[in-house]
Amino acid sequence: MTITLTQQLGVSEYPRALDALHHSIRPDGPVPAPTGHVAASVAALPSAEPTPLRRFGLAVTPPPGGADRPPVPGDVAERFATGLLDLHRAVLRRAFDQALEHLGERSSEGASLLARQLVQAQLADIAMALREDEAMPPERRCGDGAARWRTHQRLVRIGRTILYLFGAAGFLLDGPAGELYLAEVTGNLYLHPGAPRPGRSTEDHHA
Repeated sequence: MTITLTQQLGVSEYPRALDALHHSIRPDGPVPAPTGHVAASVAALPSAEPTPLRRFGLAVTPPPGGADRPPVPGDVAERFATGLLDLHRAVLRRAFDQALEHLGERSSEGASLLARQLVQAQLADIAMALREDEAMPPERRCGDGAARWRTHQRLVRIGRTILYLFGAAGFLLDGPAGELYLAEVTGNLYLHPGAPRPGRSTEDHHA
C-alpha cells in the first residue's frame, strides 16, 4: 500500500491520494471517521460546505443524523486508519526529499547549507526518526487505536521538524506545508481515540 500511495503523491496532492485510499479500502463509498465525518477531496465531496481546508483541496462532511449513521465494520476502520499512517509517512518522505533539494540549492557565505554541521545534525535526526518508525514492531505502530494515535503524533512531530528546515519557503505553493497540514488534520479527525465509532453508543465507548 505504501508504494502505491507514494506514487499517487508523485502525480497529485494529498486529497487525491486520500481518495485513492478510500477507494482501496471501501470501493462503494468513503470511510467515515469515528465521529461520522468524512474527509476526502473537494472533487469527491462536491456538495460539502466550504471550510478553510478547501483551499488545500480537502472537503469535510458532517455526520448524518440518527439512523442515517451506519456502523463501519471494525476491520474496515482499522485498515483505513493504518492506511492513513502509511499515507502520512509517504508525505513525510516526500517532504524530506524536498528539504534535501531545497537546502542543496541554497548557500551561505559561499557554502551549501547542506555543509553546515547543524543542518546535517537536524537531517540525521529526522532520518533516524523515520527509520525508527519503520523499524518499530507493527503492534506498537498500529496494533490498536491508542498505538495508532501515538504513531500519528510522532509523525506530526517529524513533519513539523522537516518544515522548520524550509523556513518561510515551506509555506509557498510548491512547499510541503499544505500536505503536512492536511495529513495532520486528517489524522486528528480519523485517529483521535476520544470519539466512539459510528454505530457504537457512548456507553459502549466508555465501558
